[in-house]
Amino acid sequence: MNRLIKIWDWNEFLSSINKPVHKVLGLMSGTSADGLDIANVVFTYNDGAINFRVESALTVPYEEEFQKKIVASYNKSLSNVENITLLNFELAQIHAQMINQLNWDYYFVAYHGQTIYHLPEQGATLQIGEADVLATQLGKPVIYDFRKKDIALGGQGAPISAYFDSAFLLTDQQTAVLNIGGISNVTAYDGNNNLVAFDTGPGNCLIDLVCQKYFNIRYDNNGELSAQGRINDELLEYLIEKNTDYIHKKPPKTTGREVYNEGFLMTPIPISKEDLLRTVTRFTAKMIAMNLRQHLPNVRKLTVVGGGAYNRTLLSDIRTLGYEVTVPEKWLTDFREAIAIAFLGELFLRGLAHEKVVTGANKTSILGKLALPV
Repeated sequence: MNRLIKIWDWNEFLSSINKPVHKVLGLMSGTSADGLDIANVVFTYNDGAINFRVESALTVPYEEEFQKKIVASYNKSLSNVENITLLNFELAQIHAQMINQLNWDYYFVAYHGQTIYHLPEQGATLQIGEADVLATQLGKPVIYDFRKKDIALGGQGAPISAYFDSAFLLTDQQTAVLNIGGISNVTAYDGNNNLVAFDTGPGNCLIDLVCQKYFNIRYDNNGELSAQGRINDELLEYLIEKNTDYIHKKPPKTTGREVYNEGFLMTPIPISKEDLLRTVTRFTAKMIAMNLRQHLPNVRKLTVVGGGAYNRTLLSDIRTLGYEVTVPEKWLTDFREAIAIAFLGELFLRGLAHEKVVTGANKTSILGKLALPV
C-alpha cells in the first residue's frame, strides 16, 4: 500500500526559477538589532547580466524589549542554549508577522537572519531565525544561511554584501563603499584592481551602547548628542592601542560584538558621559580611516550607506581625517544590505557566483540553502 503523497512539484519550481524576472524579498537584521530591513527587489536576467530595481522597501522596528533580548543573546554571560533555541523560532515568527502585514507581492525570500556569534578564525558563525518557520508562514521558498558555505571553505563569511557593491556600486579605484551598521565594513578595488572587502571595526555598536547605557536613548540621532561632548585624547589613544593588532591585520578580516561590547569600553580613565560618547564616535571614525590607509591607500572617496550615514558628527570626523564623503539616495543608504541579501538570493536561484572571492575562502561558491514552504 502506497502511503506517500506528492506535495511539491520540482518541475514547476524549476520553471519559476528559469523565468527572466524574479521578485525577491531581501530581509536583513543587523548587529544593531534595531529592526528588520525589508526590500522587495525585482531582478531581470538577460544574456548573463542581472539588473534590478527596488519596488518597495521599509524598516519595521523591533520593540525595545525585544531588541534588548536579541542584544543580550550575544553575551555569553547572559545567554544559554535554551535562550538561543527559543529565540531562533521567536525571531522568525516575528519576522513572518511583519511581512504578512505588508501584503506585498513577491516570489522568493532571501533571509539573512540575525548574527548571534561570529568566530571565523575558529571556522564558525551563527545566524538565527528559523527559515522553515518563515517558509511555512509566508508560503514562499526561502533562501537563507548565506555565510556558512563561505566559512566552510575557509573564508570569513563576511562582508558578503561586497558582491552587490562590486556588481552595481563600484566605479573606480579611488572610491569605496563604506557601510556603517553595527559594525563598519568597506568594499573597494585596490591599486591592482583586486576586489577587497573587510570590517574596519565598530560602526554604530559602541555609539549605541553608550547612548543606551548612559543616556537611556537607543541611538545618537543625527549625531546631535555626541556633538555636545569633547574628544578625550587619552581615552582615544587607549582604544586605538587596544585595536593595533586588528588595524595591521591584513584583509580578509571580520569582527563583531564579541569584541566591541560593554567590556571593551571599560577604562581606568575618568570621563563624563558626554565626552565618552564624543570620543567613541571619533574612535569609530579613526578605525575606518586607519584601516583604509593601511590596506586601501588608493581610496580617497567614500560612498557611505547604513544607519551611520545619518550621524553628522561621525561623517564630519571621517571628512576631517581626509576622505571625501558622499551619501547616496535614501533608498540605497537605508536598504543596501537588504538589497544585497536579495541579490545573493537571486544568485542562488540562477546558479551564479561572483568571479572573485573577498572573504578568504579557497574558492568562489553559491551561498545559501533552501527552505521549502511545504
